[in-house]
Amino acid sequence: PPKGKACRYLLPNQVSSRPGPPCIPPAKVWPYTTHTEWRTVLGDRIVAAVDQFVTEEMCDGWHMFGDQTWCNKAMKAKNVIALSFGIEERDLYSEYMSNYYKVPTRLFDCFIEPEKSPPIAGTAPNAEGPCDANTGGHCYETEYESFRVCLGSEKTEIDGREYDTLANALAGRGPLSTHVKIDVEGSEWTVLENLLKSDVDQAKIRTLDMEIHFGFQAASESEINSQLSEEERLTREVGIIEGLSKHFRVTGSTLEVYRQGWFPEKDCPEQQCHEPI
Repeated sequence: PPKGKACRYLLPNQVSSRPGPPCIPPAKVWPYTTHTEWRTVLGDRIVAAVDQFVTEEMCDGWHMFGDQTWCNKAMKAKNVIALSFGIEERDLYSEYMSNYYKVPTRLFDCFIEPEKSPPIAGTAPNAEGPCDANTGGHCYETEYESFRVCLGSEKTEIDGREYDTLANALAGRGPLSTHVKIDVEGSEWTVLENLLKSDVDQAKIRTLDMEIHFGFQAASESEINSQLSEEERLTREVGIIEGLSKHFRVTGSTLEVYRQGWFPEKDCPEQQCHEPI
């Protein structure tokens, strides 16, 4: 049977991000058709990286919203802004920062067409008064700005789309002055690698919310990915997460939720499933 330890879900009804070390009980049998040792090692390293957490007491409690688990103490600062990279049609992260925490936001996305996204088009209500929760429409009570720019490792143009760096977005910001959300479908890796090289930029970030994409083939990562094998790419990506865990403390993750929703005895009763990337 796979290695692991018994544990229990402390918040079994929380359907997205959860605080604390993730509970990942082992499957009773190995469910996959193959058993690649390096994949198992990398998986264990990912879990270990998100074990670097702060406690509820240290945070004066948690605030959970969708994929975010926020430390309450981190959300009380004034004179801060939020940068949100990867908007698609609607960005609930920036709306929540604007409407609940009253934080000005800047939105970045070069893929979504403006006609499909009121915030990117600049037509969503912008600091015009209280938003009506009953209508469910796009709305920002605190000022937002939007840019048809994607997050990348350098300021450049790829396939007709404009990219710019996290360092440029953080330029002029002070220590602990900026909340950052990154959900850019695999374009995050060299961006995060560059962030690890700058203690100054790391110090500017108050909170860092990310949806990370192991093994994705983003256009902005194509040059470096073409030089690496799959094992080398994934090892690099896991190393970046480990590097971030040395500066930032994890307040929550979705690992436990994914494990709770996976039933290997039912889904893979004959060990017919493929190993995850």
